[in-house]
Amino acid sequence: MTTTPKSLSPVKRLVISEILIVLILSFSFLAYKRLEAQKPTVQEKAAESSRLNVDVYSVESMNFQELLSGFGTVRADREVILAAQVSGEIIEVHLQLEVGYHVATGKLLPTPAGPSKQRDADLLLKIDPRDYEQRVEQAANRIAELNADIAQLKVQKKNVDRQVAEGQSVLKTLTEERDRLQAAVNRGVGTPSDLNKALLEVQRYNDTLIQLENQSASIPLQIDAAQQRLMTSQSEKQRAENDLQRAQVFPPFDGVLSEVFVEQGQYVQAGEPLVRLTDLSIVEIPVALSFEDFLQLQQKMESGHRPAVELAENESAATVWKGYVVRTSPEADAGSRTVQVFVEVFNSDKKRPLLPGAFVHARIDGRRYELKNDVEKAFLIPRECVVDGSVYVVGLEDEVDETSQVVKVDVARRQTVQLGRRLQALVEVTGGIESGDQLVLTNLDIVEDGTKVFIQSSTTALDEIKSSRNSVRRLAASDSQ
Repeated sequence: MTTTPKSLSPVKRLVISEILIVLILSFSFLAYKRLEAQKPTVQEKAAESSRLNVDVYSVESMNFQELLSGFGTVRADREVILAAQVSGEIIEVHLQLEVGYHVATGKLLPTPAGPSKQRDADLLLKIDPRDYEQRVEQAANRIAELNADIAQLKVQKKNVDRQVAEGQSVLKTLTEERDRLQAAVNRGVGTPSDLNKALLEVQRYNDTLIQLENQSASIPLQIDAAQQRLMTSQSEKQRAENDLQRAQVFPPFDGVLSEVFVEQGQYVQAGEPLVRLTDLSIVEIPVALSFEDFLQLQQKMESGHRPAVELAENESAATVWKGYVVRTSPEADAGSRTVQVFVEVFNSDKKRPLLPGAFVHARIDGRRYELKNDVEKAFLIPRECVVDGSVYVVGLEDEVDETSQVVKVDVARRQTVQLGRRLQALVEVTGGIESGDQLVLTNLDIVEDGTKVFIQSSTTALDEIKSSRNSVRRLAASDSQ
């Protein structure tokens, strides 16, 4: 017979559970104490005061050249549309009458050894000259006829003058004969009939002489009229010859064909455009400047200087072309509040010519800042250094450390400055700082007067110029060498 073991009573189970809990807690406490005994002793250390990390700008005495910035579109200094001066059919054109072809005008070319040689001009096109040749021939014929008429009138004048002289001699003789007969009649020895005949003969020769004198006096008037007609015919001949010359079209200067409007066989009227010719040796760029920059530039030009200009494809590109400001506009643009200045560039000495129509960025030499003047000092600093007309200058100050030793630390101190002209990211300072000062550049929103700082990096004016993509200043020649 199998016996069934008795189960523990609830009281015994509770006692056993409590004993086990006490044993576990005791074991855990002993393990904690053992681990705590193995922990190394912590050395106490005084807390260090916090320092603000900042970047600084080092103030330097350097000469700066301000650059006036602007944009402009290149255009040719000389460009002309050649128009037909006479009407007619184009019977001949240049073999290369195409856009981009270089054409030349006639001129004397020097030679290394010997006299200069005449270079013939390029014939661009020829208009049918037959009508103008006929006009020249007709005018020449009229001139020849008039010259013959004038010569004939002059010969006639000589003949009439000779007849007048002969008539005056005969009239004198007849007059003397009449007087003799009159005296004879008065003495009673002459007949009245002979006297009457003498009187009629004198009267007839007198009338003839008057006609000859009138004819002699009218011939110079006829000659004058013929000479007037001759001058008119000569003018017509000259105009016809001019039109005949205009039937051949030559370039007025060396240049490049920019546009061709006609072709061989086409009939053109006077005034109709033929080709557009552009001279690329000299180009100009109108550049718009603010009124303040214009006044600064105008002062330099009135003193006889031509400000130099550097030209690039855009604001950040390197300088490719160089030129000079040659003139300025006499009036400002009311809409943009700007004034145009004109930059001239000589392409003849450039490997890469500046073509009309290109849009370029101009950097014009402006005011020179003489920062080494001991009497009146001035500096250029980043505008971000300035907070409410003040800057924070970093300097070393004494501080006692935890070991009671005196050490040097960097401390930012607020300093009021006198500001001058603003140059985009830079500003001119005329007082309040000295060369060698270090100005706080970063964390200006939390820095205060007396804040301890740690200098992470330092920049200079030269660093600012090199890092600037659109520079409005550069080191002057004496400093950049």
